[in-house]
Amino acid sequence: MAQEKYRIQYDYKTDNFEYFKLDKSYEVIDTLNNPRFKRNSLIEIKLLNVNPFAINIKTDIQEEEIHATGSGGYNFSNLLGGISSMTDGNLKLNVTKLPDNIDDQYVNKEIFGETTSRSTAIENKFSQLNALSSNVDALKRTLLANLTNPNLDKATILNNIRKVAAIQTDIRIADPNENFHVYISSLKKIVNEDSNSIVFNVNELKNELAIKSDNEKSTLSLGELRGQNTTYSYLESLLVKLEESSNWTTENLNKIEALYTSLEASSFEQTYDYEITADKVNLELKFVQSEFANELDDDVSTTTIKTRHVKLFSKGGFKINTSIALTLNNFKSKSYDYFIDENGIIGSEKNDYFTPNLSTLINFYPVISENFNLGGSFGVSIPIAEGISGINYLFGPSLILGNKSRLALSGGLAFGPVRKLTNGLQVGDSTTLNDVNSFTKNVYDFGFYFGVSFNVFNLK
Repeated sequence: MAQEKYRIQYDYKTDNFEYFKLDKSYEVIDTLNNPRFKRNSLIEIKLLNVNPFAINIKTDIQEEEIHATGSGGYNFSNLLGGISSMTDGNLKLNVTKLPDNIDDQYVNKEIFGETTSRSTAIENKFSQLNALSSNVDALKRTLLANLTNPNLDKATILNNIRKVAAIQTDIRIADPNENFHVYISSLKKIVNEDSNSIVFNVNELKNELAIKSDNEKSTLSLGELRGQNTTYSYLESLLVKLEESSNWTTENLNKIEALYTSLEASSFEQTYDYEITADKVNLELKFVQSEFANELDDDVSTTTIKTRHVKLFSKGGFKINTSIALTLNNFKSKSYDYFIDENGIIGSEKNDYFTPNLSTLINFYPVISENFNLGGSFGVSIPIAEGISGINYLFGPSLILGNKSRLALSGGLAFGPVRKLTNGLQVGDSTTLNDVNSFTKNVYDFGFYFGVSFNVFNLK
């Protein structure tokens, strides 16, 4: 419940990053500039206007993999598999071209007389079907071009498709801006009705030709007979072309509808969750060409469109690391050197100078920033001056400087051995002793130290 939540929002279309602080319900409560996130906070990385038909996103992070939480419940990888199987891995665009008119060489008045008025009707139907097929072809090309364009958002693609669809002028066609699926259904109905009408009229011509041939078989010359046979074969080929063309058009309409349905259901937003535990994180977002777009591309290699890096910095938490230090210890008036002068009087000199020590410290501090932190240190030191021995214990505040906390300035209390007289001897007493060190001992007392330390390795 105490975990803080943030959002990093990237808009592919504008190439802008925004940072927000969220409440427990993931609602935005504050906008941030150059944020530093609390350690162990949940970072929601939200990507906007990312066309999943054109782009795949590969994420990489230094410490651990980012786990996707999905994109609004829509699984685009399954969609791609479905489209690939539906199109046999290739979305073909070419359709069989129907003749714009009935060839007068094969259908003419010499054979049919005035029945060529029916051929005129067939020509009109052929022309309408050709126009419809061309428009369907243009619609499909536009749809594919928009889907594989990484710079277009969802609303723009939908709007572009409806604009191209609205070019159709047949009064039998539904308005694509009202309902695109009804529009596709009306196109399928027109293809079916016009194809059946052409088949009916062509079959009538074939029947007339067969009846005429039977009635005039005995009077026809060899050339006229060959002409009728050629006309019959021509009409048969028209039916084959018609079936092939209408099937292609219907199939393309089915594919357009499937792609449009997929576009409507798709999400152009993707969301990832990451719990920040490290001091510094480099998140890489690599936008590469999608499998869908690559299938339509002659280049088999996958293209990297662009790469963006997100730098994340954490604050808070508690770090502990060790360091090797050079410290200067001083016990002021608590430490003396004792001697016996030529008159046998015990004397002393203050050790009020700094004694160099080789130390090992443990630094502990809450993380404030990347290059500046305040904390504390404790450790032990050994004097490296001649005639001084014993272990000193150190404790005090520290200033941690530098990236990765490589340098620490510390100072504070030193608790170490100092020399004291024994057997009741006092400074100024007269004695017959020759070596005063025989009547001194080490006792621990407080002094102070300061020093510079360098980190060796992290403990936490």
